[in-house]
Amino acid sequence: MQKQSLVFKLAVLFNFITILAIAQTPAPGNINQLITKIGTYNSSMPVEKVFMQFDKPYYSTGDTIWFKGYLMSESVKYSALSSRLYVELLNDSNAVVKRFVFPANLGLTWGSIPLDAAYVHEGTFTIRAYTNWMRNFGEDYFFKQGFYVNNQGDNTWLVNARPTVTGNDVKLSVKLSGLDGKTGANDLQLKIINNKKVLIRDAAQTNANGAMDVNFALPAQTNLKNLNIVVQDKNDKTRTALIPVNVNRPQDVDIQFMPESGQLVAGVPAHIGFKAIGEDGKGVAIQGAIYDSDHNELAHLTTLHNGMGTFDIAPQPDKTYTAEITLPNGDKKTMSLPLPLKTGSAISIRNTMNRDTMAVSVYNTDAQSGAGKYYLVGLSRGVVCYGASFSFTGNHFMARVPKSLFPTGVAHFILLNVAEQPLNERLTYIDHADNLKIELKTNTQTFAARDSIPVHITVKDEAGQPVVGSFSMAVTDDNQVKTAGSISGTIVSDLLLTSDLKGYVEDPAYYLLHTDESWKALDALLLTQGWVGYDLAKIDKPVKPVFEPEVEFMVRGTVTNLFNKPVANSKVNLLSTGDQKFVKDTVTDKQGKFAFGNFPRIEKSTFAISAVNEKGKVINGGISIDEKDHTPVTSGNVTLLPPWNVNADTTVLNYVKLNKSYQATLDKSQYDANGKLLKTVNIRDQATVRNSQNLNGAGDADQVITEDVMVNAGKATLLDVLLSKVKNFHATFYKDSGKRTNMEYFIKEKRVHFVFDGIDLEKFYQPISGQQNEHYDFQKQYLDYISAEDILGIEVVYTRTGRYSAQNLAIGDQLAADATTSYGGDFAYLEITTRGGTGPTVQRAMGIYIYKPLPLAAYKQFYRPRYPVKGTVTGKDTRSTIHWSPNIITDKNGMSTISFYAADKPTSYTILLEGSDMNGKVGVQTATVTISGKR
Repeated sequence: MQKQSLVFKLAVLFNFITILAIAQTPAPGNINQLITKIGTYNSSMPVEKVFMQFDKPYYSTGDTIWFKGYLMSESVKYSALSSRLYVELLNDSNAVVKRFVFPANLGLTWGSIPLDAAYVHEGTFTIRAYTNWMRNFGEDYFFKQGFYVNNQGDNTWLVNARPTVTGNDVKLSVKLSGLDGKTGANDLQLKIINNKKVLIRDAAQTNANGAMDVNFALPAQTNLKNLNIVVQDKNDKTRTALIPVNVNRPQDVDIQFMPESGQLVAGVPAHIGFKAIGEDGKGVAIQGAIYDSDHNELAHLTTLHNGMGTFDIAPQPDKTYTAEITLPNGDKKTMSLPLPLKTGSAISIRNTMNRDTMAVSVYNTDAQSGAGKYYLVGLSRGVVCYGASFSFTGNHFMARVPKSLFPTGVAHFILLNVAEQPLNERLTYIDHADNLKIELKTNTQTFAARDSIPVHITVKDEAGQPVVGSFSMAVTDDNQVKTAGSISGTIVSDLLLTSDLKGYVEDPAYYLLHTDESWKALDALLLTQGWVGYDLAKIDKPVKPVFEPEVEFMVRGTVTNLFNKPVANSKVNLLSTGDQKFVKDTVTDKQGKFAFGNFPRIEKSTFAISAVNEKGKVINGGISIDEKDHTPVTSGNVTLLPPWNVNADTTVLNYVKLNKSYQATLDKSQYDANGKLLKTVNIRDQATVRNSQNLNGAGDADQVITEDVMVNAGKATLLDVLLSKVKNFHATFYKDSGKRTNMEYFIKEKRVHFVFDGIDLEKFYQPISGQQNEHYDFQKQYLDYISAEDILGIEVVYTRTGRYSAQNLAIGDQLAADATTSYGGDFAYLEITTRGGTGPTVQRAMGIYIYKPLPLAAYKQFYRPRYPVKGTVTGKDTRSTIHWSPNIITDKNGMSTISFYAADKPTSYTILLEGSDMNGKVGVQTATVTISGKR
């Protein structure tokens, strides 16, 4: 289903009598029938939207992302459909590196996402959030937000790079320096990469000032996408820098022309949007002119914002049209406009920002006066707000449509013929300036370092009445966090605008600034990214959602017999063995299906599910669980963000320098009641595994695979993890002392013993003489059965095996006897710690299923230092996120007060508050305070 496929909230016919009065020739029976079908379909397939506010727009490895999630219906009221929000962290290759589940209640959730260096590297990452129900409508409906993560490395280069491009020749002046500003000569390895393909390899050297020139020629016919130069220190290969090079040759700039309502029609006035996109996926400022086939100039074009703009022409029969474009570097590009149709239809909307009505014109070159009925439908927030049936006068119909019929947000008009087939679509925006009015006040505008700062919040509606609502507030240091011009939107721009559009929108909040320039740019945005493609044929078909809403956590499944036929009236028992222990039971229906609900809140749990017959015996059959398939879906092209250290912004540079020292003191257990740092505790650097039975001591191993890696692997089998993560682990053929050739598992030249929670798997091995590979098959069935998420960690013992050999070799006489040859004559041990801690006791039982659902993310409190006593204090407070409050509730007077303590540096803070009354209105507000630095 395409973006905004006909998925409407229950159709409520606002002022329907008034609406029909607008039409020149009402046909209430037909238009009523169409609207009823839309409403019926929509009541079965309501849309959900998600917005997430974050504490800041960029992060470092080791940081924590703090967020508040608003789960809304299409009408911007809270959604009661879903009780769980799935949040994923994707890297710059669109791979899911971490997945979380957060509980939602009354449409609200909040939590944190740790950016652990174990799975987060420097580069672009994306947060993707959705509910199970949202998956019915495609990934375009998911919330997505990109951000850049730096690694805070001491050997990071600061890069100053200025490219000059002439045709295919690129000249780049580069200067490299350390974070301390020092420069020096560097021997470098240089690679020029186009979309991960290496075009050129070369050596390079900077002078004593860290400067060098890089000149190269691009292949003439190669399309560029994410062109980068990678420099690497030959003497320290961990020291690298990625330098984006935006060339934007004429052939690499994609220019698209989108006629209003979808097509150019000869003889019909055309309002055309255009968008120019560079090879980096960002908008490109262009200028140019439109010419007809006789080279008469018809219109001048220039971009309004982020590569987008509009122009008007009147296409004529038997004429073609071209655009002659000038790029920012002076290069020229000629593009053909879409060929005008000889006949056809079009919708034209003239929507002036400050007028109360819109002029909606419909053209149809085939229609004549009285020649059949047409329908014009206007929708917003999933509701039918305008409906008219009409006949053309000549080939034209025009109506003045009151904006009061529509709520604030995107309005979608569709022209349909008498057979209810859509002919044209057009989006426009309605702005009643009726979003929540938020006021943020502090007792004074200037505070001293470590002062307590109260923020008094007042929220009212457009009529000045107090509003009870839910809000979230981030306070950030302007010396470290650059909020102005950040790529993120707001709850207003997201829920009322960009969630109804296709593709990536740069700087979304700009379009709602209520200026003449931003209003014109908004029209261009809706023309170029607002094509939605309603599939009206769906409203006549039965609704069969693939994914069910998760109003509450449920465990569903099916019981079948040996012939895979459903077993009716079978008793099903569920035993919880996790955080909370309890038992539930139910009975299967005629299709063998069962469902368990009404669970208490469970952070983590494992369920043992069994099916028994009337005599209480476990059935001779199987149980399947309706597991939600969370296989990562394709996210399309990633818009890579520029590295922070290239032409570094001073604010971001300050953040990188200060954040590393702050993270070292982040744990509140390191502070006393006065905010003083406690004595530093040295922490062992060796990774350890919780509950390890390692005979050499937890973490004393040649390789340790930690819980984070296992959780990230999810439902991959233990064998998959071993093959991909354990160095030199493999299976190969081996001749034992009896000269039999069998498959065995090895690490390098040593055969492997698998030890689960201190118990060697060989204790359960019973040889069956004459069967080839039976020992390998015995091991493999365990490794294939156990999933990665059932494992806390793996320790590889390859060198210090003495304690293991002394304890375990006696249990396998044949294996010990085989230890006489050089290859395979010694053993390595994999100490595998399971979550259950019960050793290798897993058995495949008919009629029993072990189900471990994705656990809810653990809640973490944002740390707030407190400085109640003035005076000399030790330590430095260099927070970038000064304060984060995810759950601010205004009272019946629309008021709330939040307080926090300032940090040490003289600077200013930006306060950002966003939220909703959860009943259709949203709002955002910012304020600033100054910190003098004196205490």
